[in-house]
Amino acid sequence: MRHRPAALWLCAVLALCGCLGQQPLLHKGDATSAEILYSGDIANAVPLAKQHCAGYLKVPRLVDTTPGIAFFSCDRP
Repeated sequence: MRHRPAALWLCAVLALCGCLGQQPLLHKGDATSAEILYSGDIANAVPLAKQHCAGYLKVPRLVDTTPGIAFFSCDRP
């Protein structure tokens, strides 16, 4: 969570140039977490978080949000 200013800046740039659209984007992730850039409803970020965490045989749990960014923890089922 220490990279929030950079993530917010990236999200703002993508939103301003229209690059993000409705498709969520994995900004950063590993076996324990995923940061998903999204627009509109936060539910748009969940399928990508599920896909990312499933790669580690885990399930996502939403832990925090900022405008345009959803932070998920990848937990064991």
